[in-house]
Amino acid sequence: MKFNLDFYKGEDKYSDGDIEDIILKYTENYTEENIDAIFKNDLRWPVFYHLTNIRKNILNWYPMKNKASVLEIGAGMGAVTSTLCDKAERVVCVELSKRRATAIANRNKTRENLEIIVGNLNDVEFNEKFDYITLVGVLEYANLYTYTANPYIDFLNSIRKFLKKDGKLLIAIENKFGMKYFAGAPEDHSCIRYDGIIGYPQKNRSAMTFGKQELKDLLAEVGLKHTKFYYPLPDYKLPNIVFSDDYLPNETTIENYSVYYYEGSKIEFNEKEAYKQTIKNGIFDIFANSFFVEASAKKIHTKIDLEKATLVKIAENEKAFYDKEYTK
Repeated sequence: MKFNLDFYKGEDKYSDGDIEDIILKYTENYTEENIDAIFKNDLRWPVFYHLTNIRKNILNWYPMKNKASVLEIGAGMGAVTSTLCDKAERVVCVELSKRRATAIANRNKTRENLEIIVGNLNDVEFNEKFDYITLVGVLEYANLYTYTANPYIDFLNSIRKFLKKDGKLLIAIENKFGMKYFAGAPEDHSCIRYDGIIGYPQKNRSAMTFGKQELKDLLAEVGLKHTKFYYPLPDYKLPNIVFSDDYLPNETTIENYSVYYYEGSKIEFNEKEAYKQTIKNGIFDIFANSFFVEASAKKIHTKIDLEKATLVKIAENEKAFYDKEYTK
């Protein structure tokens, strides 16, 4: 494992606050195998979010080519980095925060195929191109780090130059028309109910998500016109089931996920029952809470039997999180 500080300029502005020092200490004292033991005594959202193995479900079912190289942009505290290291021959992750990057290093001490680069992606120089680039919970924040009139387009254009001609961009992001938002859950970034549904009318927003067609159009505009959409539920953050256009849910399988909402959410109706109506009308994909998207300049031939996909299950300590902190 290589820890690269060549591009670090002291920018650590994106953070969950001082609780990250506690999370960092956890990564020093626990391994990936026993990290869920933490949740017996500490179920605070930032701790759970950064450390739960459930986070790996956004990628652990996805097949990568042999000897793949991966660029992980905005790696956070390493929620999916080890999964990428399992799948690829070489992984380079870029993280702006030195504290978060240190947590990644703690969690992946023995990985010989990992390089962690601390710094702003805009400052990093690469001498290689990658088979895959991942943006897990990153694209929505492009306007915070790309200071142009069209930050989302310009950000995607800037990273596409790091992608091989037949490479794939992998994006995990909320759907602004997700069913949970219609049910009354606050928008994940602004914490305002119905904010994305009505087009984010407030100024100076920190993040913005997209509907399915918007996202397809955005990717096509930067030359990634071939896309495949997958639908992780309850969302991409804590997915425990994944659907696709080739494996859409039915009234039985839509029951097989654990709904969760932020504490204090005022939920107006049963999300699963509403999904059943979208299934009957062939519009489930429009209202899925989150997307996982494969995007490429070349035609995509990935074949995945999601019905047989093996996902990390909710451990007993993690189930306490759902029962204690959130409304099911």
